[in-house]
Amino acid sequence: MPDSKDEIFVEGEPDGQAVVLFAKGAIEETEKIYGPIFTRLVSKYALEFEAEKLGEKPPENIEGLEDVSNYILANQDRYPRGYCAIIYGVGKAEAELQGSMGSGAKRSAWSAMRSMLESSGLLNNLVGTTEDVLEAIDKFNEIGKQLKTVVTVRFIRGENDEVKEVVPNCSFKDACKALVNEGVYRVFGGMECMSLISNTAVAGIIIKKNLDYKLDEFDTPECRGRIFEV
Repeated sequence: MPDSKDEIFVEGEPDGQAVVLFAKGAIEETEKIYGPIFTRLVSKYALEFEAEKLGEKPPENIEGLEDVSNYILANQDRYPRGYCAIIYGVGKAEAELQGSMGSGAKRSAWSAMRSMLESSGLLNNLVGTTEDVLEAIDKFNEIGKQLKTVVTVRFIRGENDEVKEVVPNCSFKDACKALVNEGVYRVFGGMECMSLISNTAVAGIIIKKNLDYKLDEFDTPECRGRIFEV
């Protein structure tokens, strides 16, 4: 189905190295909230997750985020979606330090996206260029394609400027399933979603308004959610 002003279709599979580098930036931003213990916990949980996916015990000689990231990237042939290990680690760390995921998770995505746009030199060209949430998301995903961080997703315009997001087979699902199985949820209820939080954060930056999101369906097998103004 062709794209229209009321619907956008993005197709992609994230590049492992690109997402790991993106996630490291988000972790560095979130460390400003929680302190160095956050990065240590992320590294610990990410290492455990990756090793389990590889069917081995966590190597004792790997310590710290840099070593864990290199371990993940070195094993992409065995587990191509190794970036899920870091996403899982972030969720576990925030759950442990905050009680459940909420403002910290949103801050990390927001800050990482802002940093990425600033480093690309495109931030000033995007901020304030539209007041339309769907158009803002479309502009961001064009950048995401270049950065190789987008997942296959469909965005549909809803009522009251709400944008519906439908992800047929999310690349981050392994991390989400693990977090759900362990009962990790947002502070104000509902499940976390890497795709929703990223698109919500960036759209908010571009249109200069406060946005929020809600994941309505998880792995049914699609994931469905909404982005809306608050």
